[in-house]
Amino acid sequence: MSNEIIGKVTATERSPSTCTKVRFWVKENIIIRPFDIVKIENLSRFEDRELSFSYAIIKDLNYVSDSGSDLANYVSSDFGDVSIQPLNSRLGTTIAIADILYNDQEVEMPIREGSMVCWASADEIRKALGIEEKPDSIPAGYMQMSNGEEVRVTLRASYLIGPEAAHLNIAGISGLATKTSYAMFLLGAIQQKLSNQVSMIVFNVKGTDVLSIDTPSSEPDGTEDKGWEKCGLAPLPFQNVKYLYPFSEKRAYHAYTHLNQDIVKQQQEDGKSWNYFYDVERGLKRLPLLFSDVDDPSSSLDHMLHQLDAESIGSWDSLKEQIGKMSEKGSKSDVHIAAARKYKRLINTRTSHDIFCERAHGKERRHKLIEEAIEELRAGEVLVIDVEPLPDYLQCLVFGDVIETLYQIKLGSFESSEGETSDQLGRVIVFADELNKYAPKGSEKSRSLTGSILEVTERGRSLGVSLFGAEQFRSGVHDRVLGNCSTNVFGRTSSVELNKCADYKYLPDAFQGALTMLPQGTLMLQHAVFKTSLIKIHFPYPCYYQPKGGNY
Repeated sequence: MSNEIIGKVTATERSPSTCTKVRFWVKENIIIRPFDIVKIENLSRFEDRELSFSYAIIKDLNYVSDSGSDLANYVSSDFGDVSIQPLNSRLGTTIAIADILYNDQEVEMPIREGSMVCWASADEIRKALGIEEKPDSIPAGYMQMSNGEEVRVTLRASYLIGPEAAHLNIAGISGLATKTSYAMFLLGAIQQKLSNQVSMIVFNVKGTDVLSIDTPSSEPDGTEDKGWEKCGLAPLPFQNVKYLYPFSEKRAYHAYTHLNQDIVKQQQEDGKSWNYFYDVERGLKRLPLLFSDVDDPSSSLDHMLHQLDAESIGSWDSLKEQIGKMSEKGSKSDVHIAAARKYKRLINTRTSHDIFCERAHGKERRHKLIEEAIEELRAGEVLVIDVEPLPDYLQCLVFGDVIETLYQIKLGSFESSEGETSDQLGRVIVFADELNKYAPKGSEKSRSLTGSILEVTERGRSLGVSLFGAEQFRSGVHDRVLGNCSTNVFGRTSSVELNKCADYKYLPDAFQGALTMLPQGTLMLQHAVFKTSLIKIHFPYPCYYQPKGGNY
């Protein structure tokens, strides 16, 4: 099949071949499309070989005819009679425009007029794209060529989670099985291939999609199983998963979650779930994260925290009492009374949730600090943290707490009873949807959560921390966060977003058009080692159980 000739190169005075681009006419009745990869004859560097072969990815297709104008075509149909068949058919053909990816002899000469164009085989396509099988290769989906050839796509782990490069970003319209589904597929692939080297922290930010990822799907699908096989993976749920839910004083099992109570109960009985909380000691350390969205140019919060008598703060009530005294007239505090009153209101409001409490002595509340859960995490394990029921400012607190705790552990500055925590974590992947909430475009506040995320994306790969982020609109995420992602995934998006986000403007028109029409289970992928800007891939749907909802 790979030797079938499908066309010949055309080079004209106005449209010559170049070192990087080539055009060819397509044989009649041959169906091709953008993202197909073809094999083209080229000059040889060696005397004992007649030809070398260049490989090119199709960027666009044009159909040209010998008609001088649209009006001529109208006239040839008897001045617009749609029932008339012209006596003489127009001469025409399809012209494919393609970018050169690779030459098997490193020949960079422009391809000559009349050179044969063939389908490329799966092995040739992988080589042309720079996809080599390595010990750290991670399945990322598969490509489908127009001739039926299927090509397994892999990513280099050293460029996905470090140390060469790191971080992943996924953008696409919500509800089209793109962002979370692909992220979880890729995390599952990483666990299967590198289970003893990587630990994962996954945030549940919507519904209950990722709160039962260690449970097999209740509706097995043979078609999806074949998709996993095409990727070289077993259709299995995640292994070694633990869950953290926001603590609640009054709700069932003290878990503040949308997940069905029966599932929460089973997870607790299996010793797989706990309820996270913030005692006042831990809360004081992370208090700036609680106000990361508050504009404070005078840094009055920092000044106020320095004025507190830490020794006399044994509970959240005593903290509120001290801040309340600072806000009274005649206070001896150096903090401006207006700033003190501002933070008194904020602290009273934002620490009113049940997660702000002191550790319970009984086991039924299943209290656990987030730092304790991360300290216990080991390579090969997954920690799922449910933040979906929390307001945005508490979600930012929890996310920032995880990022800063990981960073402290990796830098060796974390006060832990186990000195080998950093090594036991292995390389760590943190996945969070709605990344624009945590690192919005243009946010540069000194205490902002954005600062912690920038620290991770710019220096985290050398420490073994990678950020997998997702959002509906790429244009809403901080430029420096996106710029440090070595792998980018593009799902279906709108034409408005294409015009709004500068990252899409370098793509060919055909690629931009394809982005507005991608079906479920299909997306575009860019990776640091690929020899082209984007490839179009398919991936199987996750095979773990996804609860439909539960008691609130």
